[in-house]
Amino acid sequence: MTHSVLLDLDRALAGGAAPEVWIRFPRQLGDVVMTFPFLRTLQQHWNAVAAARGVQLRWIAVGHHIGAALLAEAAPAFIAEAHIEGGGAAKPDPWALVRGWRKRPPVGFLNLSQSARLPFAAWLSRVPIRAGIADNHLRLLYHHSIRYRNLPVHIATRIQPLLKTLTGDDRALWLPLTPALLGGHKGLDKLRAAGWQGEPYATLAFGTRGFGKRWFPEDRTWPGLMDLLQARGIRPVLLGGPDEAPLGAELAARVPSALNLAGLTTLPEVCAIQTGAWGNVAIDTGLAHTAAATGRPTVTVFGPSPEVWFNPIGPRALTLRGPDVDCDPGLQANFPTHGSSAHRVAPERVMQVLELLVKES
Repeated sequence: MTHSVLLDLDRALAGGAAPEVWIRFPRQLGDVVMTFPFLRTLQQHWNAVAAARGVQLRWIAVGHHIGAALLAEAAPAFIAEAHIEGGGAAKPDPWALVRGWRKRPPVGFLNLSQSARLPFAAWLSRVPIRAGIADNHLRLLYHHSIRYRNLPVHIATRIQPLLKTLTGDDRALWLPLTPALLGGHKGLDKLRAAGWQGEPYATLAFGTRGFGKRWFPEDRTWPGLMDLLQARGIRPVLLGGPDEAPLGAELAARVPSALNLAGLTTLPEVCAIQTGAWGNVAIDTGLAHTAAATGRPTVTVFGPSPEVWFNPIGPRALTLRGPDVDCDPGLQANFPTHGSSAHRVAPERVMQVLELLVKES
């Protein structure tokens, strides 16, 4: 039996709705990546309905610059447009959207964030299919809604009930974040410009705004891992945002062969570099999720976050954490007695696990 929402989609297209689906993505990069299996499955079902009518849906992304920037260079069949918003006055103007949507609304609007502006505009414009996360008392603006916040399950599975509602299918399909999908083709050019000559390399995503998630003591952990990589014939490549460039330079200075690209790449370019890597290592940060989603071997060093809810998704991704309690200082246990569990993970353990993942691949 054809699913009811797919019938609604067909009727909306037949009634003259614009063949567009607008999606408001979450704020954080990792959360955006974890919506992609949902999006992939949804696109397969909805694109098939549109194709039967002889039209092609245009998928339009809106989101904060940290997350939506990942989609800025995407293949048009995946994301046709990406609108990157800022804060305050740079947020979307719902009245401008209403003026355009009242004339010809998009066929669907999905809100995968806590934002209220776009759902309100979609409601005023009578967009035929409206769905999203309703934790901010937004349920009345949608035809279909779900709870999302603070559920004791992995983030990626929290939106699966919405997938079931919108497609009749709850099988979220993973897809690799390759340059063919996301763009970023200049990433390897920037790697070459930094000194890469085609040798195997491993990317290291060392920075995050969450201070407690970092892999301390950083003057020993990351250089220790880079030394192990070099001994294996693997060149270390440091990746991160502009705020992390100084720490990247400091770490690279400790290991002369390391390449520091922190602050020098777009997010699609980061994904392209991670896709070509021998392996990837990250702390609990957004680039751990992009690395795992490329399908390449990825080890994430976790600290305070419960990885059972937030671990990166990919076919060759594993998380590591150290003991969750301190050691009696009087014992010779050979691990620090301070900080989070991430601080108690040795570079040797990370290297061993990464090598196992590479062999598996």
